[in-house]
Amino acid sequence: MSGTRTTIHFLSILIMLVWSAVLLYFYASGRVNAYLPPDGIFRDMVLIAGIGMGIVALFNLFTTQAENAACCDHDHGHDHHHDHDHKEGCGHDHSHDHKDCGHDHSHDHADCGHDHGHKHEGCCGHDHGHAHSHDHAHDHGHVHSHDHGHGILEESAWPGRIAAMLMLVAPLTWAAFNTPDRYSANAVVNKGLYIPNYEDKTNADKFALRQDKPANATKVDRAPPAPTPMPATAIPPPEQFNKAENVAKASPPPPDKAQSYGSFTLEDLKKQVPQSKEGNFILEVPEIYYTGGDLEVQKVITGQFVETTAQVLPEKVNNKNGHRLRVFRLMVQCCAADARPYSIPVDFGKKAPDFKEMSWVKVTGKMTYKKEGDQVVPIIEATKIEETTAPADAMIY
Repeated sequence: MSGTRTTIHFLSILIMLVWSAVLLYFYASGRVNAYLPPDGIFRDMVLIAGIGMGIVALFNLFTTQAENAACCDHDHGHDHHHDHDHKEGCGHDHSHDHKDCGHDHSHDHADCGHDHGHKHEGCCGHDHGHAHSHDHAHDHGHVHSHDHGHGILEESAWPGRIAAMLMLVAPLTWAAFNTPDRYSANAVVNKGLYIPNYEDKTNADKFALRQDKPANATKVDRAPPAPTPMPATAIPPPEQFNKAENVAKASPPPPDKAQSYGSFTLEDLKKQVPQSKEGNFILEVPEIYYTGGDLEVQKVITGQFVETTAQVLPEKVNNKNGHRLRVFRLMVQCCAADARPYSIPVDFGKKAPDFKEMSWVKVTGKMTYKKEGDQVVPIIEATKIEETTAPADAMIY
C-alpha cells in the first residue's frame, strides 16, 4: 500500500470514528430525547448505529497490515524470448548450387528444419557459402504495480479529498456542539402557536378526558335470527301491503344498540385524572386543549381547579388589556421536526406577570370557557403561577 493510500485509509477510519462518537454522545448524554420519541426503535437505532460504526472503524484499523499485504501489486511478467540463431546452433545452411554459374549456395537449416536449396544452373562457377548467425534475445519483462482507487478520497486530488472530508465531518461536528435542544420562540410561533383549533380531533383519542367507549360500557350480544325458509311457490302479498307506506309501517324496529354509553361525570373525572394534595386536577395542556371541543366535559370541569406545567409566551390574541399569558406544550409524532404546539390562554384578571419567554412555569387556577370568535376557548383563571424546572421529557410524545 502506497504512502498516499495509507494516509487515506487512516483518514477514513478517523471519519467513521467521529460519526460513531457523535451518535454515542447524543445517546449517552440524553440529548437524543429532545429529538426522538421514546416509543419505537428511533432512540435504540442511534445507539446501534454508533456502536456499529465504531466496530467497523476499529476493524479497519486493526487489519491495516493485512490490507498492506494484500495490496494490489500485480506482476504482469511478459517474457518474450525470441532466439534467432543463424549459425551452427540454429542450423541455417544457405547452400546455393549454381551449376552453370558455379555458385553453390547451400542453406542447411538443420536444427530449425529449413532446407533452402537453390540450384542455379547456367552461370559461372562461384560457390557462395553463407553462414548467417542471428541471435535475437528479446526479454520483455513488465512489472505493473496498479494502485486502484476506490471512492472520492482515493480518486480525487488532495484539494478534492480535503473538501470531501470537511463535508463529512464539519457539519456533523458543528451540529453536535451548536444545535439547540429546544425550539426558539419564533419557531414555536411559526408552528401555529396563536392559531389553535380546539375542535380539532387529530389526537383527541390520546388526550380526550371523556372516552367514547368507557370501561363500564356493556355490550349486548344478540344472536342473529334464524332465516325464514322460502315457500316453494310465490305467495302474493296481502292486500294491505300494496302501498309503500304500509310496508314501512309494518317494518320491524331497528335492532338494539351494541354498546351502552354513560355520561361523563365528576366521578369519571376523578377516576381518570390524578389530583394534587390540594385537590387540583393535574392535567397536561393537550388534555385541557381538547376539552374545548367537548361540551359534556366542559359542563363537568368548569369551575374545577386544575394545575399544569408548561412553557410560557406572551399572549397576542384577545388580550387588549394585557391580562393574559399563553402556555403551551410541544407534541412530537415522529421526531422533533414535526413538533406541534398545543396552547391555551391563562387569564390573571389584572396585568399579567412578566416571565422570560420559553421558561417553564407551573400554573394553578380555575377552568372556564368563553366563546371567542367561532371557537369555545378553554381558559385557566390563574390563582398562582411560578417558575419550575423542565420535566424529564420537554416534549410530549
